[in-house]
Amino acid sequence: MNKDRLIELLTIPLEELVINKDLKAELTQFYTFIYGVKICSSCKDKTPTYYKRLLLDGTEKMTEKTSLFKLRTDLMVNRISFENGQFISQTEADNEVCIGFLKSNPNRISMFEKYPENWKELIQDNESEIENE
Repeated sequence: MNKDRLIELLTIPLEELVINKDLKAELTQFYTFIYGVKICSSCKDKTPTYYKRLLLDGTEKMTEKTSLFKLRTDLMVNRISFENGQFISQTEADNEVCIGFLKSNPNRISMFEKYPENWKELIQDNESEIENE
């Protein structure tokens, strides 16, 4: 999932995206990744809305969103969901969510193929911030 692929998807006419299940799913994944929202699978199809919003500012937001973490691809897990609606997936690994995930169990670092060298310090910093609140 990268900016070039998003640009490529957005050059495809909306009418074509709507009828192609794979392209539609990919567009939805980009939308979820960029805007950090949970998609309702039983709701009315919102592909036109996703497409228009991604055209408006999706590529800029894609550039802004860089994560220090990436789940291993061989985990056989598509998504790790939390009660508050946040999640970690192959395509989205928000830094703060990952730090919280590791804070509760540092052994989970083995689930990541990419992580910052100072991840232990980040967890300790996170714990200090919570204690000071």
